Amino acid sequence: MFKFFKELLTAAKEGVKEAKEELAQEAELEKSKNQQVNGKEMLINIPYEEQFGTALGAAFRVIVFGDWFTVFGSAGDDGTYPAHLYQFETYPKQAEYRNELVKLLKRDFAIEDNESCRHVLAAYFNLLGMNTQGTILTGLEDQIDSANWDIGKPGVDALALAVSSHIITAATDVGYLPKSAAIEMLKNLSSYARSHFKDWRMFSERFLEGEHHVGLNNKIGKSYLKRYVGYLREKVGSPWNNIEWNTGPFEDHILSDIAWSFQTKLYVNSSEFDADAAQYQRDILADQAAWNADEIVLDLPEIELCYMCWIKGMEDLNPNEALLDNEDEAFDEENGDNGYFQVEICARIQASNGKNFTMLDLLYQMEKQLRGKELGDHIFFEGLDRVVDYAGDVPLYYISLGS
Repeated sequence: MFKFFKELLTAAKEGVKEAKEELAQEAELEKSKNQQVNGKEMLINIPYEEQFGTALGAAFRVIVFGDWFTVFGSAGDDGTYPAHLYQFETYPKQAEYRNELVKLLKRDFAIEDNESCRHVLAAYFNLLGMNTQGTILTGLEDQIDSANWDIGKPGVDALALAVSSHIITAATDVGYLPKSAAIEMLKNLSSYARSHFKDWRMFSERFLEGEHHVGLNNKIGKSYLKRYVGYLREKVGSPWNNIEWNTGPFEDHILSDIAWSFQTKLYVNSSEFDADAAQYQRDILADQAAWNADEIVLDLPEIELCYMCWIKGMEDLNPNEALLDNEDEAFDEENGDNGYFQVEICARIQASNGKNFTMLDLLYQMEKQLRGKELGDHIFFEGLDRVVDYAGDVPLYYISLGS
């Protein structure tokens, strides 16, 4: 991968003296151009998930585009914010680099179209154990060479995240993927990253560890990659210094101060549910009522919810639910009670706005998930508890129910 290092070095040796003056002039013009179109104010118009997902692959994108560095040496920190490290498909240099990205995707990953791109990405997603439901990778079972990509070795998961992000953004840049599909995949990558690493520095350290174990580059390539990672850590305009890692969502206990009784009524919409939830807080908690429908309680686009309930069979599961128990054992007649079987279920839910869960959205989605399930006497909501050691691609919360 990234064999173009050799090409860069070869080019550097040819006509260096004659090119220096011209390069200096071009650098000044390019710097001026970048300062005009790549100022910090551009970040306001780029959605957070696009910024974060793109930045996961910044160590590779920065090499392709050559930000902050040429074969002749570092130009220092010019204070620019390279747009293509924060967004993809729509940025000033897209047309200029399209042909180069086409060549690199084919050479490094054998990607030439949508089909080949999907299969390569599926291999990386499956390596990470990430759920592909709801993405264009659904149902693809491609596998990557586990001998080289040993997910048990430190940092291999970080490297796989970075490579996947790079493929997704580059493939969208050249037209192999629609941006909407790319964003959905990046959301999964971002959720995995935020649940496995605490900040950009930790992610970058694991990334370099992973590259060492997998060995994508030769000695020269490794030195370049390490240098660029250093730039991403230090430069003012680096996404790693401007995009919040957002560790806040991973609180161990949430909504513990909210009261609710599940399955008391069939709701037509969230507005009707909102009115009843607000009234319920006043009735039960009086002056301690803390209902704020629009408050963001989980700044994540997707989570998994687990809960215990009684069902008659697999037909009682919703499309987004999975049985945690062994099916044969769960529905053994000896474990039944009047035709019902106690099971543990896990459901993957997505924020209605695609970005984060408000208090209303999260509780209403729980209400809909538990509709049709038998809870016995345990119908009273007592909060959500995060399963801290869960190794999935999105955080897992367990619904606490009391009687």
